[in-house]
Amino acid sequence: MGVAVWTGPGHNPGVMLLSQASMPAVLFWLASAYALVVGLRFAFVRRGDLRILGVGLLVTVACGVLLRLGVEASVPITMHLPEGIRQIEIPLLRTLAEIGLVVVAISLLLMGLSGAVVALTGSDMIRLQKALVRTGLFLVGLTVIWQAHFAEQFSIRNLLIGAGGALVFIVGLGLQRTMGNLFSGFDLQADQVIRKGDWVQLGVGGPEGTVFDTSLRTTRILTNEGQMLIVANADLLGRSLFNLDQPDRRLRVRRTVGVAYGIPPIRVKDAILGVLLQDPGVLRPPQGMGPEVFVQSYAESSVHYDIRFWVADRRAMDPVVDRVMTRIWYVLREGGMEIPFAVRSIRMVDMDRERQDAAQARQEAETIERQLAACPLFSDQAMSASQRRELARDSVVVDLQPGEFAVRRGELSDHMFLVLQGGVEVRPEGRDPVPLGMGAAFGEVALLRGEPRIADVVAAASGARLLRMSRLSVLPVLQRHPSLAGELSRLSQARREASGVMDDEAIRTTLMQRCGAMVRTILRELRPW
Repeated sequence: MGVAVWTGPGHNPGVMLLSQASMPAVLFWLASAYALVVGLRFAFVRRGDLRILGVGLLVTVACGVLLRLGVEASVPITMHLPEGIRQIEIPLLRTLAEIGLVVVAISLLLMGLSGAVVALTGSDMIRLQKALVRTGLFLVGLTVIWQAHFAEQFSIRNLLIGAGGALVFIVGLGLQRTMGNLFSGFDLQADQVIRKGDWVQLGVGGPEGTVFDTSLRTTRILTNEGQMLIVANADLLGRSLFNLDQPDRRLRVRRTVGVAYGIPPIRVKDAILGVLLQDPGVLRPPQGMGPEVFVQSYAESSVHYDIRFWVADRRAMDPVVDRVMTRIWYVLREGGMEIPFAVRSIRMVDMDRERQDAAQARQEAETIERQLAACPLFSDQAMSASQRRELARDSVVVDLQPGEFAVRRGELSDHMFLVLQGGVEVRPEGRDPVPLGMGAAFGEVALLRGEPRIADVVAAASGARLLRMSRLSVLPVLQRHPSLAGELSRLSQARREASGVMDDEAIRTTLMQRCGAMVRTILRELRPW
């Protein structure tokens, strides 16, 4: 079948040649032109795997065009074997073209495999993994080429037997350390100890950094100081190696702070947890375990609290710890909670004043207990008087001026509020304000679910007096009274639906979407422009 092409005046010989060409020939020249353009771009502009793909394309195109034009060169090889002398004629251009095709096929396969690994795990294969796959597939390709063209002249089995003994002798004597590092690299990859980009630490208190690359012999680590640390694979396995990114990048941080004995532990825990919940770098469910504060020990001059929280990874840990510990100092100071020096102090006590303060505190607690009992959530049907007394003792009274914010939409907190006096307005985004009067409760969404606030809450024109109850004080009551927990859950769900809050699981990227993005990336790379 011919291709009809209008030649125009003059009858251009090149166009006449094209018009007389067959369809396979036209397709060959079009494919060669495409491969030439893509190969030049990859070989001279890109790096890594794409550069290898570009070189393979250029070799294949050059040798294929010469073969198409009838050019070929043979290389004679003479082998002395026990059974006699054997001579093999190797067609140079054809063999190079086939090797180029093998390189192209391996490179395309590695691109697809690398994209699949990224889609499944979120991180790419390291250089050692790619080198092993590339080497294995290349040997398979060479074996196929040999068996297709030279098996009748010279068996590959004889070739391997003849060269194998000398190769083993050379490797055994001259490459002992290199082979030790090579097999150590195999161990690293077989056990998935490290991957490119992982944050690692060499030994307890040793240097830290990210895995820059792993070759067949060495592993290069870019330290925090910007230095390139090169470690032999055998030496790397011979010491303690901490991988701070596997199996999960999340890390738990532990810090200790001492607070004076006169401060109730619930108040201290509430203040510290408030700082942890407000910091954006501290993970919360479902991204990580929630922050925790425990009474660690009773020291000579203070109660020591163990602060535990999770961060996204080691790279973000130092700034997060700095912000948290700085903010804890200010919050404790603002709340009158002293971080004492490690010294003994003598305090003069006025017993009459102490009794007056104790009586006033009991009176305020009884008032709060009565107000709690008036709320249906905390009535006699929901809990006992002793439990209400415990809840009132661990809660904090907050006085708000008219228009002052109790909570802001989007902020992180785990406090629930009860209106003791006055009233507040709940202002959901895009909806009319909802007034709440004395005895009403709000904030149960943040307390139960640990999620950001879904609406602004401000004091009404008459102001408001609120009882702020922390998760630490309410959770034991919920555990003992499932009916109260169920009522709060129903109220929480109703308010979530009214505010239009979406479930995070519904907006997460699916595996199919990640695979589709990977395919689009590969096709975009293979465009000739």
